[in-house]
Order: sequence, then C-alpha cells, then structure tokens
Amino acid sequence: MVSIQKFVQNSGAAFVCLGLSSLAWLGWTGPLPAIAQLSPPVDANTLQNPASQRLLQMFSTDIQATVAACAERGKVDLAAGAGSDGAVICGDGSTQSDISYASYLDTLSNILAASGLVGFRTVVEADPRVTPEMLVTVFSSPEGTATFYNAIQSVIVQSQLLSANAEDSTALLTNEVVGKLRDNLRSPADLEGLLGTTEQYVQVVDNFCTAPGMSVDQAQQETPGLTPIQLYAICVQESGMADEILQLVN
Repeated sequence: MVSIQKFVQNSGAAFVCLGLSSLAWLGWTGPLPAIAQLSPPVDANTLQNPASQRLLQMFSTDIQATVAACAERGKVDLAAGAGSDGAVICGDGSTQSDISYASYLDTLSNILAASGLVGFRTVVEADPRVTPEMLVTVFSSPEGTATFYNAIQSVIVQSQLLSANAEDSTALLTNEVVGKLRDNLRSPADLEGLLGTTEQYVQVVDNFCTAPGMSVDQAQQETPGLTPIQLYAICVQESGMADEILQLVN
C-alpha cells in the first residue's frame, strides 16, 4: 500500500492542477502561477489545453461572471463580508451589486472542492495501491486535514485569486473548501458516487455542462439527487482535464 505521505503528495498535486485549471478558464484573467513544491511546474501551455478550453465553455455566463467578480477592482475582499445589499465588496472598496457575497463564496468553493475531488478520484483510479478508504482516513485525521489545508491555502495565494496580502480572505476561502472536502469524504462511497449514475452523468453533461448552460438550481431540478459539487465535478470530469493532468503527477 502506498504511504499516506505519498498519497497526500499525489492527491495534492492533482487537486492543485485541477483547481487552478478550472479557475483559470472560468474567466480569471490574472497571471498563471507555477506551483512550487506541490506539483510539477504548471505554465500557460499546461492550462491552455483543449480540455481547459472546453471547461471554459461549459458553464453559464452567470457562473463565469460570478467567478470573475471584481477582477478589475482589486478582486473580492471576502474578509470584508457582504455589502449592505448583500453584494461582494471589491478590494478597492467598491461593491459589485450584481454578484452576491453568498453566491461568490459558495460557487468558488464548490468549484475548488469539486476539482479536488475529481483529482483525488483520478489518483485512486490510476494507482491500485491507493484506495478511497485511505483518502477518508487522511481527512479524518488532524494531520491529514492540515496538510491539505496548507496546500489549498498556498494555491489560493499563488493564484492571486483574492486581493494581495488578503490573509483573512484566504483563510476564509480555504476553510470553506476544506470543510466541503471533508463533508464529501466521510465514507468511501462518497468518492465512488461523486459522478452520480450513468443516467445522471449524461443529463448533467447535456444540460449543465453544455453551453449556454444553466444555473445550479435548474440543473438540480433537471437531475434530482445531485449536489452542486457533484454537478461541477461532472463538468470537470467531462472536460477531459483529469486525464491530462494525471500525467503531471506520475
């Protein structure tokens, strides 16, 4: 059986690559970071591949706009909380009234968590020494959770997704992502059922992951029984990104 340390290293690399690739192509225009010490170098050529470009085109314009909120105004200041109208507050102090704080935090953390789960699933399927039980064990231990917390926090900082020097905002988003990962990894069945049934997978691809796309609420009405994270995970999987990124962690 592969060691816990090696598993965390490989899974962390998969999470990092998938998460950043997703965000880079969901409308984020900031510089593309190298991911030192967590995975092999990831450059523009790595992210600008057919799978990444396909993922960009999958989600609705509303979802893309949510992820790119405040991109030209100092990025979102999560630590500032919501404005008086419930909207996100940008780094320059202004508000973007068409994007709610709750929607931004939920959407961003869902995409990151979904990308991570697909990365974990890819590692499990590619290496017979790695099992879903091992992943559940890692996330049930303080040491394992801390390792992934540090990796995710580093990714968010390096991606410049949030305001520069926004330590409180970074911690807030990291906690949200880690919490969702933990909630979705309470048993081996969670990872095994991540992509739903074959019928559900096809429905989500046709409705949610195909332009012009639809909202999460609409997708859940069309395909009952799936969580928002599962919806995003199916899109990440369908893009083919997992197979391409797997080459970086071997």
